[in-house]
Amino acid sequence: RQRDRAGGGEPARPGGRRAQAVLFVPSYFDFVRVRQLLRDEDVPFVGLSEYSEPPDVARARAALQRGELEGLLVYTERAHFFRRHLLKGDAQLAFYGLPSYAHFYPELAQMLCAAPSDQPRGGGAAAGGTCVALFSKYDLQPLRRLVGDARAARMVADRETSFLFQ
Repeated sequence: RQRDRAGGGEPARPGGRRAQAVLFVPSYFDFVRVRQLLRDEDVPFVGLSEYSEPPDVARARAALQRGELEGLLVYTERAHFFRRHLLKGDAQLAFYGLPSYAHFYPELAQMLCAAPSDQPRGGGAAAGGTCVALFSKYDLQPLRRLVGDARAARMVADRETSFLFQ
């Protein structure tokens, strides 16, 4: 793989854009825990919570949209619930935990995994991004809200460790 020399060793994306990542965190307590871990490990990140100042939010959103986001964007569920920030850009989306509201999953996936503005919009993760959600057997209720009762039961009981939706 090619490496972006100016990007500190991050993989280069098509068109010379740097790979960007957004981490969705469902609770503020988890957000504080993740933020502290990232600080301890010296990982560059931008945190957007319901307590973020509007200029900080505007800077992070603009950097994400232009493809210039340094490090990781950590975004809380409460910030999305109360502010509904419109996050645009070609980014990899990861869910630290499943969202409390099932409609947040497709909202964020459609916003972030869409094709860049210079390419035709193909829709969803196939256009340029990926979306990953971490869950365990203890997340059965939120998983049911996302994929339905039968599929959630199968996913939790299955020996497979990853599931692909297209």
